[in-house]
Amino acid sequence: MLTPNQVVNNPLLFADHFLKIQDKQKNLVPFRWNKAQVHFHANRTGRDLILKARQLGFSTLIQGEMFRRTVTSTRTTMTLAHDTDTTTLFRLMADRFYENCKFGDIQPARKYANASLTTYPEFDSSALIATAGNLESGRGGTYSDFHGSEVAFWKDAEKLIAGAMQGGNPDVVLESTPNGAQGYFYERAMEALRGEGVWKLHFYPWWWDVKYIADGRGLVLTAEELALANKHSLTHDQIAWRRNKQKELRDLFKQEYPEDPVTCFLTSGNSFFGDLSGSYQKTDTVYDSSHVYYAGLDFGQTNDYTAMVIIDRTVKQMVDLLHIRKMEWREQRKRIAEMYRKWNCRLMMAEANSIGSVNIEELRRDNLHVLGFETTNNSKSEIMSKLYEALHTDKLILLDDNRLRNEMTNFVSTQTSTGLWRLAAEGEGHDDIVIALALAWHSASSPSVSDLVDFV
Repeated sequence: MLTPNQVVNNPLLFADHFLKIQDKQKNLVPFRWNKAQVHFHANRTGRDLILKARQLGFSTLIQGEMFRRTVTSTRTTMTLAHDTDTTTLFRLMADRFYENCKFGDIQPARKYANASLTTYPEFDSSALIATAGNLESGRGGTYSDFHGSEVAFWKDAEKLIAGAMQGGNPDVVLESTPNGAQGYFYERAMEALRGEGVWKLHFYPWWWDVKYIADGRGLVLTAEELALANKHSLTHDQIAWRRNKQKELRDLFKQEYPEDPVTCFLTSGNSFFGDLSGSYQKTDTVYDSSHVYYAGLDFGQTNDYTAMVIIDRTVKQMVDLLHIRKMEWREQRKRIAEMYRKWNCRLMMAEANSIGSVNIEELRRDNLHVLGFETTNNSKSEIMSKLYEALHTDKLILLDDNRLRNEMTNFVSTQTSTGLWRLAAEGEGHDDIVIALALAWHSASSPSVSDLVDFV
């Protein structure tokens, strides 16, 4: 026979006895932890990152545990959601926990219970729920527990989390689905994978949910599906569910239902180029005198990089990359010329804006065939559209280089306040390699451009 103290002090038993949630049919049911929830709770450290598939129940788990702590001990908890809709759902969840939580006939007393703050005077506890869009959210408080939801989608995540953690030593859980290979959550996750920093990464792919199945009788697996099934002991019913969900979500599947903790970032987000996972190849390419090579060049400004890309037009393949910064222009031009001659390029197209025009003239004096390209919003859109077609229709092969992967993933199309669409790196990221690649393909794929070689 369990005593009340044993139940109250055991998170799993407390959830089962005192917490109610809505199931998918909107029925009120006891909160019984699933396999993923049990696993995470047993392995949490106090500095935890959860990279997850959709609807595995981690937000409910964390909110339930924070509620237990505030009504059984002195705690000050903070929850930040990525948008107002999720913030509202968290508040409704907390109210549902409270309304159905009774120790015998006794319900925990609340003093304040407004849109964002709830207090429990018996233990001098409080729970704050807010939206991460407000940079002041969480600042000035001293918290014992902090929950960040969908952190990969936050703007200024580092400032928000630093503000919430500035007082005390809170138990922190940051959870999210992936959203591109950039930002605070991505950087902390990669550090954790390398064994660096203070965070522990917990990765939960979609197959942690035993309900993700469909009728797989008679299903013939592709080579890719067979490899995945063998690696993770997946059944035909799970693969059948995966196929159905891929048809439904298309490019969003790998973001919503990740399958490994690295490529899920590289195939998620709002990338202009979409899923390029099949475009990258590891190659040891050497110069072939029977092939024709073209180059693209983007000159770096201040903290940007100078990037130069070489494309083998004969086989439609990127074969080399130069990526440098913080050196004198003379030295940069020397390295550019060395790579140009290494591949005996037919033509190099270089961005002529700002310092570019001066460097182009110097490279021409060194007998390099260089054509200047004036970058405007319209001209940039034109060459990026051509590159998109090359990648998805002509199957242009890219170097398997993490710098290139990150830039291609983080290159997005956004609409400005004036209604114009802008193509550039998301946030404070770089797009130097993307521009160099687009210029290289533009020079290689445009006969009218190639014919200008003799006149440059």
